[in-house]
Amino acid sequence: MQEKRSETRIPIDIKLSVSDLYPEDMTGIIEMSSPIEVTDISPKGIGFLCDAALPVGFMFIANIELDKELPQIITDIRIIRSQSVGDGLYHYGSEFVSISPRVAKMLDDFKTKLKSS
Repeated sequence: MQEKRSETRIPIDIKLSVSDLYPEDMTGIIEMSSPIEVTDISPKGIGFLCDAALPVGFMFIANIELDKELPQIITDIRIIRSQSVGDGLYHYGSEFVSISPRVAKMLDDFKTKLKSS
């Protein structure tokens, strides 16, 4: 897949679940229960695999635990691209809607920790 992020991707294996999917204007919520597998993370967003066709532009709330020693990141995620990868799976690119400088630093520290191990 062509690199589209301005930040370095950190390979990661995290399982999440999408339960409510909503458009930016909050005009309606799609209730669903679909597991996702986060494949990478950066200070700008996440890449993930899912077996559901999720609409580009929609958002969901993610609780991301990078490491047992770090606090959970709870943030809105906006889906910005989608690509079918076969076997009923889709790979998504998404961005954090808003992320604090503290969380951006935590992601940077996590990347440094992974590189040194």
